[in-house]
Parts: sequence; structure tokens; C-alpha cells
Amino acid sequence: MKAVVKKQQTVDAIVESFKGATAIYLLNYQGITVEKDSLLRRNLKAKGVKYCAVKNTLLKRVLAKLDVKGLDDALVGATSVMVGFEEDPLLPAREIEAFHKTNADFLIAKSIFVDGKMMPGSAVVNLSKIPDRKGMLAQLVTIILGPGSTIAGQLKTITEKLEKEAG
Repeated sequence: MKAVVKKQQTVDAIVESFKGATAIYLLNYQGITVEKDSLLRRNLKAKGVKYCAVKNTLLKRVLAKLDVKGLDDALVGATSVMVGFEEDPLLPAREIEAFHKTNADFLIAKSIFVDGKMMPGSAVVNLSKIPDRKGMLAQLVTIILGPGSTIAGQLKTITEKLEKEAG
């Protein structure tokens, strides 16, 4: 009976830490060294990304409590989970791809759940290319100011030229 209570407490603790999650990344962590895993965990913690290795049976319970459907088929073998929150749900995707630059054979995405939709693990590459909120705002400002600054520059040049001719 104690084991059941302990497992339920573990599930409840994980559910609580995942509250507010808008993205869940299931990964295969098999073969990663302790050194690389520790470095990855420190890096992710510093950036506010939740990451943990969880037994598949417990993870099924966690996902059920979070009302996440469609990921059960990926719960086979060694599974770790990364969670993205509302501020930047794609941050884990960018972190996975950054990790793959030096460790291509480890931490392979099995499946991804973003904004209520299940995606294959291969989608992590495309998701990682989407800029964060600051990047999107910068692109928007560039688009808005681009034509306006060109026109303003041309008008200034014409005005200066006319002033020289008149003066």
C-alpha cells in the first residue's frame, strides 16, 4: 500500500510542476552519459525549462491528469520529458537542437504535444527555427519600418538635392 501512495505522490508532484505547460516534448535519453546529462540539466534549469526522466507508467498517469492525449504510443523505452510554458513553448525545441549540435545521437525526440496538438518527434527541427517572442517582435518592427525608412531616406535625399540646386 505504501508503494501506491508514494507513486501517487510522485505523479501529483510532477503534475504540479507541469501546471501551465503549453508544450510537452517526449525524448529518448538512452545512452547519454551522466556528465552530458548533468550539463544539460543545469543549462535547462538556468533557462527555466523543466526536464526529468520519468517511468512510462507514471508518465501515462501524469499525462492523463493533464488531459494530454495522443502521446501514449511514444511511451516506450527510456523516456524523459521536457516542458515548455506559455512564455516560450518552443524554448525546449531550440534547446534540443542546440544540444544536437554537439551530441547528435542523444536526446532524440519521440513525440511532441504543442497547443493541444500531437506532432511527431521530427517536428522538433522545424519548431526550433521559429523565433521567440522577442525575435518575432523584432522581425515585425523591421517589416514595418523597412519600407517607411526607405521612403523617408529617399525624400531626405531629394530634399537635400533640391536645397543645393536652389541655394
